[in-house]
Amino acid sequence: MRIPRTSGCRTLLATLLCTLSLAACGPAPEAEPTDNTPVGTEKQPVVYGTDNRMDVYAHADATLRDRAQQSTVALMNPSDFNATNPDNVTFNASTLRSAYNLCASERFLDDLTPAFCSGTLIDDDLVLTAGHCITSASACSSTRFVFNFYRTAAGTMKTVTTADIFSCQAIVARQQATVGGRNLDFAVVRLDRPATPRFTPAPIRAGNAALAVGTKVTVIGSGSGIPFKIDSGGSVRDARSGTLDYFVGTTDTFGGNSGSGVYENGGYTVAGILVRGETDYKTSGSCSVVNTCTETGCRGEDITYVRPAIDDYCAVSTSTRLCAGYPPPPTPVTFTFTATNTNSANQNTVNHNVTLAAGQTLKFGTCTVPGSSGTGDTYLRLYNGTTQAASNDDACGTLSYASFKATTAGTYQIRAGCYSNGSCSGTVSYTVQ
Repeated sequence: MRIPRTSGCRTLLATLLCTLSLAACGPAPEAEPTDNTPVGTEKQPVVYGTDNRMDVYAHADATLRDRAQQSTVALMNPSDFNATNPDNVTFNASTLRSAYNLCASERFLDDLTPAFCSGTLIDDDLVLTAGHCITSASACSSTRFVFNFYRTAAGTMKTVTTADIFSCQAIVARQQATVGGRNLDFAVVRLDRPATPRFTPAPIRAGNAALAVGTKVTVIGSGSGIPFKIDSGGSVRDARSGTLDYFVGTTDTFGGNSGSGVYENGGYTVAGILVRGETDYKTSGSCSVVNTCTETGCRGEDITYVRPAIDDYCAVSTSTRLCAGYPPPPTPVTFTFTATNTNSANQNTVNHNVTLAAGQTLKFGTCTVPGSSGTGDTYLRLYNGTTQAASNDDACGTLSYASFKATTAGTYQIRAGCYSNGSCSGTVSYTVQ
């Protein structure tokens, strides 16, 4: 899976991605190629039927315009903007045409492309995005969340000030893995300060029911890194009601839409997070054009259901807005370790026993769980006697997190080590619920 955070040149990588994505072989995160993004072999999103993307000012629905103006953020690196004038921030990026070598027939050619992902404000100081957009504490520290990144009229951008730009304080909940048979990709991050009352959190869809096939949905974000666009013409193609991990839709979305809030049109609540999809652009002679599928063609766009993200957040933290009806999170227990030459936590590990009753869930990690930390590439395993029950290597970049629900009572053992034969240390924090 392509991780959107290694070094490189934005314009060159964007051009290479347009070329290499034609040979792509499977779904991938919907992340914009950034100055930290390697070229991968995985697919990006596409247009289904008519291209329904609209600038914020041009959309007829006042509530959706409000969601874009008040609740949507673009994820950028500090180098992607110039805040020398705090009252008028400018952006350092290629135009969409230049970044992707687009043909003159394509839309939004003059839009700048500074964003690498998108996100949604869901509480005073919490942003919901894709897990692959922010993979580690170091990625958190280098990410900025930019509000007001939209056009107010043709050719006119909303003025962005430093009051509209926030830093990432911490990753509170995150998954980018198959957990308990569910393929999840989300992150809930805490901002360095409250965004309210200047901005307004978007409401979260209640309950945990699958969306019905055919349900109309809207995505708002920075596809290909450009100013926010609203696409309200999508629908649910596959609800995946058996797993409730993600649903498949026909949203017109592009790299950079990763992390975008996807709203159900009936109530304007966040139903999911855009994470994967089809190839963005295809070659047409000496330039590239948007890849267009029929409404029933291609693979569709994968959208992580919002409820697993809220469940994980409320298991470790509290929020009047998000966690009504959830039990208070348990107090974490911690132990520290220093290890080396553990063969990926198969030898020389630091071990800690935990007693679980049948039905109890153990959440443990060097990240995600409050009080956890780590240095180096940690690796955690959980054993029930001689049988491995769970393991994780890189849930949060080089740090580890896992969740396990016990089917039988017993004394389980957390084994803390390091990837391969390296050295690492940290604090393992765990809760039992």
